[in-house]
Amino acid sequence: MRLVRLVPALLGLFAGPVLAEDLATISRGGRLYDNFHLELQEHARRISHLANARVGGAAGGVVNRCVECHGWDYRGSAGATPTPARGIAALDGGSPAKVAAILGDATHNHAALLEPDDIEALVQFVTRGQIDMAAFIDPKTGAVDGSPERGALIYQTICANCHGTDGQANDNMPAMRDFARANPWHALHSMLNGHPGGSMPSLRALPASQLADTLAYIQTLPSRSAIASIVRGGRLYDNWMKETGRAAPEGVHPAYAALPAKPADLKPSATWRCVECHGWDYRGKDGRTAEGGHRAPFGGVRGLAGGAPAAVRKVLDNAVHRLNGQLSERDKTDLANFVTAGQVDMARFIDYATWRFRGDPPAGEPFYHTICAGCHGADGRAIRTMPPLGRMANEDPLHALHGIYNGHPGESMPPLRAVPDEVVAAVLAYAQTLPTRK
Repeated sequence: MRLVRLVPALLGLFAGPVLAEDLATISRGGRLYDNFHLELQEHARRISHLANARVGGAAGGVVNRCVECHGWDYRGSAGATPTPARGIAALDGGSPAKVAAILGDATHNHAALLEPDDIEALVQFVTRGQIDMAAFIDPKTGAVDGSPERGALIYQTICANCHGTDGQANDNMPAMRDFARANPWHALHSMLNGHPGGSMPSLRALPASQLADTLAYIQTLPSRSAIASIVRGGRLYDNWMKETGRAAPEGVHPAYAALPAKPADLKPSATWRCVECHGWDYRGKDGRTAEGGHRAPFGGVRGLAGGAPAAVRKVLDNAVHRLNGQLSERDKTDLANFVTAGQVDMARFIDYATWRFRGDPPAGEPFYHTICAGCHGADGRAIRTMPPLGRMANEDPLHALHGIYNGHPGESMPPLRAVPDEVVAAVLAYAQTLPTRK
């Protein structure tokens, strides 16, 4: 399992500046192979201005990333995760002129989109930059043949500064363990070449066996907690701007602006909050609201409970929601997890006829004074930046219930999903007995 066809450049690592230039070119070719649109910092479909005759073949296809056709392990249809076309492994060590001709032929037509130096980088990667991933990664299980103990040294010195010691610091990708276990071939390719259009360094200066050790260690890191993702998604649903510290886009959300009538006093930034469109009970315009409360103008998200998070993520990026670029990959994952797995049936907790919580206030009093009073005060009026807890629980019980389960965006209030439902109902019923004025 330790035999691997290393690129010739690695065998003479300290040969001088020409070698360094070769490694840089090969690595850039690996990033172009991954996603040349990102590496070149152009929009993924920025080819509409080209003549039709120039955008045929793979370059003009709906999916025109090299990896989509030829795979992360470079074996295409015969690889560990089969792709539609043949692999490029047979071209390793082959003729650069032959590969350049293939990239420019009618099937690929990449010369229509890439500059000569881009083509050269891709050629160098294909002919000199591939490794035999089967030498390190089991094609059936994805398990990595490496030493986690040795890999820990490399990860904790080179990688942890950006990815965190637990592999969860970068919110534009999944937790490192999850990424490395779901697609170790992608992970190893990225370690060799870096991420297209990103700042991750190429680690081709290290022997492939050491990268395998590092990948084996990454597969031992902790997975992201599902419940942590759900409750953070609940805070994003409440107010993603406060939770992330990002500013809302300027102006009223286009979907909100298109409404025939809308509250005149609603701030433009508020129209970008999920809850303003879909409601605290998640049922949108068909939901409930306390007297004088804001009624959500759009359809709810309640029907998405129990669905596929991937489908919700896709909706967040569409032309209606326009959250692509506003939310990170982790934000979208957390929000999708909340929508599909974190919604609460509020009718179980609240009597809509009276807007009282279905709990026993005396039973909730001791729990309130042990769980909540430390921050909110014995009378619920200690936090000066919010209304008295008694007023919030009475005037907006739906919001109060959402908040107690998920916490408040951008604040340190702990989510209480671990607390039994009957205790939550009792605590909120007790909160409704607290003073409503400062």
